[in-house]
Amino acid sequence: MKTQIIQLEAHDDTLSVRDKMDWAQAPRVLLVWPEGEKVLRERLDLILLERYASASGSQLALLTKDPEVKFQAGKAGIPIFQTRRDAQLQPWGKSFREFQRQDLQRYKSENPVPEYPEKDPPAPRKELPIWARIPIFTLGVLAVLAVAATLLPTAEITIQPEINQETLLVPLKAEAEQEEIGISGTVPGREMDILVSAQLSIPASGSIPIPTDYAQGLVVFTNLGQSSITVPSGTILSTGGDQPVLFHTLKEVSIPTGAGEQSQVEIEAQNPGETGNVAEGQIQLINYQAGAELSVTNPGATVGGSDLLIPAPTQGDRFELSRQIDRILEEKARQQIQLVLQDQDLLLSTQLDDYVIVEESYTPGFEAPGDTLWLERTVQYPVYYASYQDLIALSSQLVQAQYQNSSYQPIQESIALAKLTNPTEDRDLQFSWQMEISWEEVPIINPEELYPQIQGKTIEQAYAILIKDFGLEKDPEINTWPNWWDRIPLLPFRITITTGENFRE
Repeated sequence: MKTQIIQLEAHDDTLSVRDKMDWAQAPRVLLVWPEGEKVLRERLDLILLERYASASGSQLALLTKDPEVKFQAGKAGIPIFQTRRDAQLQPWGKSFREFQRQDLQRYKSENPVPEYPEKDPPAPRKELPIWARIPIFTLGVLAVLAVAATLLPTAEITIQPEINQETLLVPLKAEAEQEEIGISGTVPGREMDILVSAQLSIPASGSIPIPTDYAQGLVVFTNLGQSSITVPSGTILSTGGDQPVLFHTLKEVSIPTGAGEQSQVEIEAQNPGETGNVAEGQIQLINYQAGAELSVTNPGATVGGSDLLIPAPTQGDRFELSRQIDRILEEKARQQIQLVLQDQDLLLSTQLDDYVIVEESYTPGFEAPGDTLWLERTVQYPVYYASYQDLIALSSQLVQAQYQNSSYQPIQESIALAKLTNPTEDRDLQFSWQMEISWEEVPIINPEELYPQIQGKTIEQAYAILIKDFGLEKDPEINTWPNWWDRIPLLPFRITITTGENFRE
């Protein structure tokens, strides 16, 4: 018997397979499943294909290795083959579903449905006369129109209440140790550290002597004993007093034997400068082991010692440079504060008097020469401020406290702050100042109370009610749909009440 073989694809479903089966011109149709593809694994799909094949006068069989398809086909009573050769050589047993259909047809032929006598046709209804039908039709139309007039119309009402301006003057305080705002008018004083550096120089206004030449002169040694004494070159001599001037001999000298014998020798100051120029008779001390048997003096003043004056900063220069750099550092600190503070934060530390020196260096050092004095300084300012968020939160509470049992309500977004006085530090890290709070207020409008007054009213009547009961800045705007409808709807949910753009809840 001729067999039509249909190769299934991975994307096939029952509709595409039925289209392929329509082209089959054989009494037997064999569906071949693609290797490794999961196609048509539901029992319902297989039963639908088997019924479609049977209705076309063909017998259906399957060729597949998919265990799930085999299982579902077995439950549906559809023949299954392993190879195409087996399908062509072996007989196809009929599906038990085919036997069920044949048994059902045989049962229907052996047990015909009994025929029942027809019932008498119902008696024709008596039609109402025209004069009665017209009022009924009219009432029906009026009922439909009444329902439509109740459900369909809508109204949008826009009202803009009168806006009043209010102000409140309050004394405020900020404390560094406070963490929360207080309804009594206190806010936290928040701290931040501002670190700034600067470098500045000014010309030196003073001078210091730099020793250049050594003073020289003569001294006379007098023998106080009976023996001859030799004083070696380089023997140290000095003046008396708390700050002695030292000299040394330039040559070796011998003092003859006998008390009162004398010898003179040249001397030179130990250190250069004008300090070596001493008056006659000032040199009296000998740093020598035989000094007890000798006396010394200078018969004339020592001369030739000189100093060179060069520029050097004075202590006054240091004070002036420190004062100037303080102004620069304060200006830098104020600029940095403006960058760090958030918009509208309030600076409490208006006077930047206190700071901590982090690093400081003067060049040149103390009592050192130089024609220019440089100062490099880094300081840290402890700065206190009041956060705008804290201020606006406190102002909101103070404003809201003005409306207990009031027929008006404040517009929170309109609250504005104005500083009347600069903050002053009353005591350690406690600041006080005066602030003006301004805001806008509007009457409280409750739509639930408004609905009963305007439901079903004409637009003119609604205008009159709204203008009379509410202080409106502008005439209300009423739009209805349909446009020709001149009444406010009866149902509240068909009425929309909004406020003008200047009214913010």
